[in-house]
Amino acid sequence: MAVWDFFLSKIEPSPRRDRDNFRVVDVPGSRTRTITGTSAFQDTVDALPLGPVEVRLLLESTESGTTGVAADIDGRQVGWLATQRSGAMRIQAGSLLWSDPLLTWMGRLDAAGIQPRFKGLLRIAGEPGRRVINIDVPGRNEPRLSAIAKKIINPTPSGG
Repeated sequence: MAVWDFFLSKIEPSPRRDRDNFRVVDVPGSRTRTITGTSAFQDTVDALPLGPVEVRLLLESTESGTTGVAADIDGRQVGWLATQRSGAMRIQAGSLLWSDPLLTWMGRLDAAGIQPRFKGLLRIAGEPGRRVINIDVPGRNEPRLSAIAKKIINPTPSGG
């Protein structure tokens, strides 16, 4: 662990441990992202049928001691959503206190007891037989993640 990672890891959100009462909320999106790190979960990914999937995102501790965004299908982890959380990436972004917007967003939802779920597609791409999971997340033409979090955490009742 680099010196900067030691100091900067303190501002990353920590996953809540009591997830039994979490509410799963479907979140639409138009930006396609690929789940990474699927090779570590290859048996799980290979056991799933090709086609449409629903992917829940959860804050989880990584092997390196940081917090990451785990991708889950039917209660089984299938990989990670790439984030920019290292000290070097924060410095390149222009601020030592910069944090990945997705990690911040996930931290807010996790603290409120909410797990976002996204529509996705498990397909074969690239090298023969390689399975890839794509999900549609909020993109450039949609509200900011903070506005989406606020709406999810404090939904307004229908009709008023």
